[in-house]
Amino acid sequence: MQKHLYILCEGELDEMFYERIAERVTGQSFHSDQEFRVRRGSSYDTAIASARLLINRFKGWSEKQPIAVIIAVDNDRAPGHPAGCVYPRPLPKADLKKEPRYTKLVEMLTATLGKDRSQWPIEVALAVPVEMIESWVLTLLQPDREELPLFSEANSHLARQYYPNTPPPQLKDLRDEAAKSRGLNRDELFWQAASEDLEAAAKVSPSLRLFLDDLKAWSQE
Repeated sequence: MQKHLYILCEGELDEMFYERIAERVTGQSFHSDQEFRVRRGSSYDTAIASARLLINRFKGWSEKQPIAVIIAVDNDRAPGHPAGCVYPRPLPKADLKKEPRYTKLVEMLTATLGKDRSQWPIEVALAVPVEMIESWVLTLLQPDREELPLFSEANSHLARQYYPNTPPPQLKDLRDEAAKSRGLNRDELFWQAASEDLEAAAKVSPSLRLFLDDLKAWSQE
């Protein structure tokens, strides 16, 4: 039976990227349900509230349902990610005050569905890139690339605050450079990235490895 797939993310581009990876890892095709989406510009608080609202729909079911959920939230330098990294210099205070996003999502899932994942009535995978979805896109396109930057754009306030001199190109800057060098638009770039060697990228991206491991645990029924 074809599973219904809910992807809680910021938009259609992210949704396409995550669904493509889910199809490749699980070998399944899905019926996409687009009722839930985190609006662009939403805060992490609204994202986790939306995730809780969606997961609460299924907490009372005792039998396994043909439903799968991907909850996708950029980490954005929040502390406490199990696949996080050591930063070369102190982060801005605004980042240090953030809640541990991955941990909070895990806590929400276990509090709602129980600690024994094998007894959950639905399949769930967490997509929490360190630092942003562009981190995974760039790593998939070039697993042997040098260490990635931390911020969205070089001209952002936080990037200028973090770097002692002029910030180098950041994640969205590098994304746009990659698309231009390949003659692709953004949709095509994300599709190509999601079609690359997943295992090669996961070897250098522990946060991507966590996502792939969640997908591999999904039932094949």
